Amino acid sequence: MPLTRLVGLTGRRLSQHWERAVARSTELSRTALLVLNVLDQQNDQTHREVARRCWVRPATLTPVVDALADGGLVTRRRDPVDRRVVRLRITPRGRAELHSAWQGVRAEFQRIEPDVPAAEAAIVRQYLLAVLSGLGEEEGGCDHCG
Repeated sequence: MPLTRLVGLTGRRLSQHWERAVARSTELSRTALLVLNVLDQQNDQTHREVARRCWVRPATLTPVVDALADGGLVTRRRDPVDRRVVRLRITPRGRAELHSAWQGVRAEFQRIEPDVPAAEAAIVRQYLLAVLSGLGEEEGGCDHCG
């Protein structure tokens, strides 16, 4: 099987496993979990920045951010320099929900992940990031999420 086909098949199967793991671990949607993860890594990002890092369109993100804000998991605030810009921020409650969800997701993945030496994992990571980078250039420069 060609490497790109193997990567594609593995990606699809991992995506299915990811969806099931998220559903079993939290009431948050996959996209909501990604938004919280992005904001946990770097707060005060614009809606557009978060959408780009989650590989979704800003319009797709709007109802997700609305639900997160309504649930007290994120806040919106106007940028003090440019009042037209709205920045998103994860709340302590959002951070707690994120960490709880990640514990459940990690447990689901530990059952299927092989024990790979760090040097080999670094090679696989480098390859996958190069593929993502190539896809990002092809699709308009998106970077990888989180």
